[in-house]
Amino acid sequence: MADYLRDELGKLLNQYDERRRAVLAREQKVKDEDALFVAQFSELRRNVIRPSFELAAALLAERGHKVSIAEQEFSVDPGAKVTEAMISIHIVPSGTQAPSRDEPVRALSISTRHYNKTVWINSGKPLEGAKGTYALEKVDRQRVEEELVRFVAGIVAG
Repeated sequence: MADYLRDELGKLLNQYDERRRAVLAREQKVKDEDALFVAQFSELRRNVIRPSFELAAALLAERGHKVSIAEQEFSVDPGAKVTEAMISIHIVPSGTQAPSRDEPVRALSISTRHYNKTVWINSGKPLEGAKGTYALEKVDRQRVEEELVRFVAGIVAG
């Protein structure tokens, strides 16, 4: 009888161990994909977005506009609260005051949406549906520059 118990429990525990290995492998795959996405966004931010923002900032500053660029890294706190990776350019047009706390900030932000591996380009205007979200590979220098031009056009138009 001991052989029967040993054999049957061995089979059950082997099946359980196999399912656990599969679950752990899937969880690791998701973590690896998340880490790769965040790393790719970091590279995009460093090599494409920031240089475009810096060029725009220099051109705007030459004309008397106040410009700042802020960045934020992706993180997950111990309570599982996610902070998306982001870079934003804030503009205060010449001849105007910086917005008060109650006024909307004039900023163009480009941030991760790690849960679905997309990038969100937010100019502070309400969006319909998925408008403003792009696959990482769709965010290139041309798209960033077009968004910057559109954003600045909206600011200088009043």
